[in-house]
Amino acid sequence: MGSNMRQHSIDSDDLTATFFCTDPSSQGGVECETFYETDRDSWIVQLKTRGPKVRDQLVSLAEDETFGEMSGRTMDVFVRKYVRERYGIDLGITPT
Repeated sequence: MGSNMRQHSIDSDDLTATFFCTDPSSQGGVECETFYETDRDSWIVQLKTRGPKVRDQLVSLAEDETFGEMSGRTMDVFVRKYVRERYGIDLGITPT
């Protein structure tokens, strides 16, 4: 996967998602946690869904909101890459 990977929307969401980073331990990009940056200054997150026991622990989940679980290793990659690209600060090795 590369930073040029774009997926154009085909429905009324009207946004373009660009690959940002993924789980460093994923194999071949299949079923992996992934962050995408949109052209609307927002983020799309691909993650594992969880059920009603988790939903019941969340505060004020709106009808049009969803949730999932993401590993700490993927969040670490996201934070390091985000800080480096947005603020020019290198927090250490960032797998892509």
